[in-house]
Amino acid sequence: MRVCISIIFVLQALTVYGLDIKVRLFSSVSTQKAIVTPDTGLYFLVAFDDQLQRVDTIYDIFPQDSIRTLYFKQKGKKIEVNRNKENLGTYKAVRLLSLHPTKEFRIEVNGKNRVYRGDLQLRAYNGSLQIVNIVHIEDYVAGVVESEGGHVAEIEYFKAQAVLARTFALRNWDKHQDEGYSLKDDVTSQVYFSKCHHKNKELILEAVCYTEDTVLVNNGCLPILGVFHANSGGQTANAEDAWQQPVDYLKTKIDSFSIGVGSYTWEKKISRQRFYSYVARYLGVANNAQLHKSLLNFKQKKRRSHFTYKGKKLKLTHLRRDFNLRSTFFEIEESGNYIILKGKGYGHGVGMSQDGAIEMAKKGYNYKD
Repeated sequence: MRVCISIIFVLQALTVYGLDIKVRLFSSVSTQKAIVTPDTGLYFLVAFDDQLQRVDTIYDIFPQDSIRTLYFKQKGKKIEVNRNKENLGTYKAVRLLSLHPTKEFRIEVNGKNRVYRGDLQLRAYNGSLQIVNIVHIEDYVAGVVESEGGHVAEIEYFKAQAVLARTFALRNWDKHQDEGYSLKDDVTSQVYFSKCHHKNKELILEAVCYTEDTVLVNNGCLPILGVFHANSGGQTANAEDAWQQPVDYLKTKIDSFSIGVGSYTWEKKISRQRFYSYVARYLGVANNAQLHKSLLNFKQKKRRSHFTYKGKKLKLTHLRRDFNLRSTFFEIEESGNYIILKGKGYGHGVGMSQDGAIEMAKKGYNYKD
């Protein structure tokens, strides 16, 4: 069966889902404190109950106010709010609202500073401070494009990345609905470390605007799983090689554009004893010369999903995870008391290779290509 992927305009779909997306910030760390400084303009600090229903306005920050920094601290199942030395109370949840879409706020958590547009929601959740940015989806997409790969000034690549980021967001809109948000800001969703504001911001914003409301859909007109990675190593991977289930439009493909560019090659040095013991233990076989020889003869002229030995299989994604490898596309050599893994590519290998897309853009291809 021929699989057809289409690029379409989905203004109606965006309207159904709502134009604002909820993204959990600092999702990979546990924190009890946050310092937030709103931009100039009028802001409202609003209290919410534990069901995230609005209760009352706590405080207004007016344009002329010189003291604008707010301090949030988790206290049990509530949030304590302070402005300078003034205590504004303790609440189940709070939300910082701005009436102007271009305004922004600065937030510091665990010594790290970021800048975002939109609104900010904070609440105590599972023993930590849950921080959620409620932001227009196009501002979110621009932030993702910059965070995921905004270092090379190629507008056609930025357009392609914008379409995938928007598609991924729509496809996964309800991913964390039970926790009160849609997506996280890390690699488990899409990296979103700030609003778009660094050196290539004008090109990125132009790309996002050009592709506004555009996503990739399948034959049923539903958003596809719009995934990407840094570099394919010259061949993309099947979805089932990286995860559990096959996906008809995510099949392995030769990718000549990723060869020799960006993060194409890597090496990892590992103790021989540690590596061989790991493989033997995982497969439940003897750690002997026969196993070592089989590993050293393991070649990947084309991507493989498993190492097979005596009818037993080791999925390469487990090796990648447990030894913190850049990819599963590697071969094995010995060097004294060490194993040298010589690899190609960076990431899970499924979907679009960012390095390959950048190279295509440099060669004159457009974002649809």
